[in-house]
Amino acid sequence: MRTPPTIVNEHERLAALNKLRVLDTPPEERFDRITRLASSIFDCRFASVTFVDDSRQWFKSAINLDMTETERDVAFCAHAIAQDKTLVVPDTQEDPRFKSNPFVVGHPHIRFYAGVRLMIEGFAVGTLCVSDNNPKIFNCVQIQQLEQLAKLVESELQRQEFNDLSTQLEEYQFKLAQTQKITRVRSAILEKVVNAESLHTVLHDIVNAIEAEYTDQICSILLLEDGKLKMGAAPSLPDFYNDAIDGVEFGVGRGSCGNTAATNLPTIVEDISTHPFWTDWKDLALRAGVCSCWSQPIQGANGDAIGTFAIYHRERAVPTADEMRLIEQFAHIASIAIERELANQLIWKQANFDSLTGLPNRNLMLDHLQLAIKAADRESDKVAVIFLDLDNFKDINDTLGHDIGDKLLIECARRIKQCLRSDDTVSRLGGDEFVIILNGIKGLSSIELVVQKLLGEIVKPYSLELERVHTSASLGVTLYPDDAKDVKGLLKNADQAMYGAKDLGKNNYQYYTHDMQTAAIKRMTLLNDLRYAVKNKELFIEYQPIACFSSQKVMKAEALLRWQHPTKGRITPDEFIPLAEESGLIIDISNWVFNEVCANIKQWKAQNRQELQVSINTSPSHYFNLESNITQWLNLLLDQKISARSILLEVTENLLMEANEMVSKKLFQFRQAGVDIALDDFGTGYSSISYLKRFPTDFIKIDRSFVKSMTDVSNDKVLCEAIIVMANKLGIKVVAEGVETQEQYDILKSMGCDYARVISLQNRSANQTLSPFGRGTSATLPR
Repeated sequence: MRTPPTIVNEHERLAALNKLRVLDTPPEERFDRITRLASSIFDCRFASVTFVDDSRQWFKSAINLDMTETERDVAFCAHAIAQDKTLVVPDTQEDPRFKSNPFVVGHPHIRFYAGVRLMIEGFAVGTLCVSDNNPKIFNCVQIQQLEQLAKLVESELQRQEFNDLSTQLEEYQFKLAQTQKITRVRSAILEKVVNAESLHTVLHDIVNAIEAEYTDQICSILLLEDGKLKMGAAPSLPDFYNDAIDGVEFGVGRGSCGNTAATNLPTIVEDISTHPFWTDWKDLALRAGVCSCWSQPIQGANGDAIGTFAIYHRERAVPTADEMRLIEQFAHIASIAIERELANQLIWKQANFDSLTGLPNRNLMLDHLQLAIKAADRESDKVAVIFLDLDNFKDINDTLGHDIGDKLLIECARRIKQCLRSDDTVSRLGGDEFVIILNGIKGLSSIELVVQKLLGEIVKPYSLELERVHTSASLGVTLYPDDAKDVKGLLKNADQAMYGAKDLGKNNYQYYTHDMQTAAIKRMTLLNDLRYAVKNKELFIEYQPIACFSSQKVMKAEALLRWQHPTKGRITPDEFIPLAEESGLIIDISNWVFNEVCANIKQWKAQNRQELQVSINTSPSHYFNLESNITQWLNLLLDQKISARSILLEVTENLLMEANEMVSKKLFQFRQAGVDIALDDFGTGYSSISYLKRFPTDFIKIDRSFVKSMTDVSNDKVLCEAIIVMANKLGIKVVAEGVETQEQYDILKSMGCDYARVISLQNRSANQTLSPFGRGTSATLPR
């Protein structure tokens, strides 16, 4: 006997089965009726409805089978639920899967089997099956008939609420047997509830069915919505009365139904004209010709009031116990209709709206965009599609946690909505990506107005759980029909334009151009190539010497990552480093760089260059990453017996701006281990002196943009001198980057700069190579 096949998504399948709450329940006639019918139609001795859990097959209904459950391993139904088509076994003794099955070789000696999966929420939870002691042939018609009967079983399972109601109604059947009217009303209402196409229809049918049997009663169903009573159905009350009640705020003592809605308890008013609850509406009731009102809460499955069911009388009246039971039943029937509608609304909302922000999701956005395109064609207008992506959202999520990230998304969604016009829409695609659809665009001015409002609002600080959070947005804009003629093209263009905005420096926007498509393709191709660059040994490191002004020796070097593409040639770091950052590849690449540098340092030590220190550029994301802790580099240094002083880590101001306690701890771990820290590109960002006080800093690197244009009379010289003086006061060494001329070198030396990263020194007049070691020599490192 072969083991039943493994079922994909078994965990979800078992969850769907358990939600039915049908396992180990008593037999029910509604299922027995189907199995008897199956046994008769197909002339099979046995028929059953079974459910398969993780270890057994359990029988909910069985004809001529004296068992309640079996082990799953020997169950025919375990095979049936694992295949898409109906399982038909004409002769079990001829089928290698079943010929040694204990139910074939032993009691009840099954020779024929046919089973259909019972599908709930897209998962096979059990089967409807027939079997016999004799072999049989099932034709296509018989298979279809068995599948149709299985649909009846699925319908019964899915209508558990209605079965629960039927059970309750059956409990009242004996007490209500003497009143044929009640039976007719109940039957009519249940039929309407099951078959009605809309809530409006079923509520009116409920009221009409009751009033047809109880001619002395006037019924009303009101729904609760946003603290107000909304008209559900009251066809026998005058329109002026219904109009006055519709939309009234409910509360304690505010009419019979208002009080019931507020207290979730029945309210019986025998005489409207004298009761204090009706003071504001007794004249209205007098005009409508009603004198008493009994109101019963319509409760949902959780017991909360979702509506009211009321019976009015034209005379003063108090309900009997039987009448109160009737009202309760009618209210309960109405609750099923209302909850079904609420469930449908919830399903629709979950399928079309983002659960976090409440904005439309991708599904609804696509519908909105399609409708906007049709409207634009009809009105000869344009549609603007804006792809909005929050800047640095991943860093916020990683540093402050997902709770803060979620709150930021919620607040951003609110701000975006406030910037839009009434006929514009915004949706969330997922993560930190939003799509905005601007309808009825006549000119670019209306787009510019919205875009500037969006940028201005999103960049404002956020106060979230006592945290002050900063973000901004990059927006890509495309137009229909100018840039694309369909939904797919518009979304692709807007996405590409958004990346163009990020390239401009974030907190920016960019209109789509056809050049962007070419750039996007190039970017995607380059990213794919970068994924294999390390494996294919295309990356390598160049070392730029860092000379000491006082000793005129090369004491340090900076490791610079380079990429030699096999077909495209040399790819500049400005092209591939941002791609590595965005894609997360920067972590693996940084680890590779560190290992390569360590290997070179060991080689140079062997050549008696013990004093050499190599600086490595580090990525901010590496410090925030939880899966690849950058402090593991310290263990590698120990393993390879490399002095911590041989390494200098370069960090950016962006890292220090966004640093949290975790990042600070990692920086201090490096510092305590003896690894020096350098602040890179000093002077180009915020350059807050507070960073130098809060974080370990051994070196400041003056950005090459200051050095490049520095002369004896330039402002850049003044700025460089100020940085050097400040650093010396703080005990921090200074490295000037990108020294290219002897003049630059001499000026920096005279100002007391400690080190210079030398590219090549050219005498401007003679075009002669110079170096800090004297003319004609070369500042190079051993290779």
